Amino acid sequence: MQRTTPDGIVIACDFTGIDWDEQIPMIEGHRGSVLSLQALAMAVEGAGEAAENFECVMCKRAYEAGEKSWRHPDPPENANPHAVICWDCIQQADRGFARDPDTPWERQIEPSTRWK
Repeated sequence: MQRTTPDGIVIACDFTGIDWDEQIPMIEGHRGSVLSLQALAMAVEGAGEAAENFECVMCKRAYEAGEKSWRHPDPPENANPHAVICWDCIQQADRGFARDPDTPWERQIEPSTRWK
């Protein structure tokens, strides 16, 4: 997510609203969407069946109700209140953060045949 301030463009996590400071681990999705490591931890823990149709903010794919996903239960003021992440993107982020030697993250999701 990007916001414009008097000092320029600020990149922030769509789910937590945390500003990227080049130190906080984040992954970028399509069209400027961003997922922080903190948001991934919450997504892994809180993912469940979507109550309604949604579009994943990270991959921009459309999903129907019942698909596994995560939305922040109480989005902070600076976050995107419509941000939802699909299970595929959660798995991909889990794998990506774990592969980064500079990120303190161990895989939380058992590898599937798709995301080994």
